[in-house]
Amino acid sequence: MHNFQEFLEYVESFYLPSHPDVLYPIDGLTTGEIAIAILKYLDLCASTDTINWGEGDSLDRERVRDIIIETRAIEDAQNPVRELNFR
Repeated sequence: MHNFQEFLEYVESFYLPSHPDVLYPIDGLTTGEIAIAILKYLDLCASTDTINWGEGDSLDRERVRDIIIETRAIEDAQNPVRELNFR
């Protein structure tokens, strides 16, 4: 991948539920969540020698997915009432 938009679209094609060719949809995921997770991942790559940018390969994509899942878990733990369904 050569730019942010290209990698964003690549990640969307795997996880964004509204993408026409989505392979592994993550319920309720937004483009904004993906973009923030990519920025966090790029910051992580820049701040450590143990994680390197792989030119937007599948490992980069999976690491972004893991950041999305981890971020959502933290938010759910901080806001447990949000998950209740009062029908």
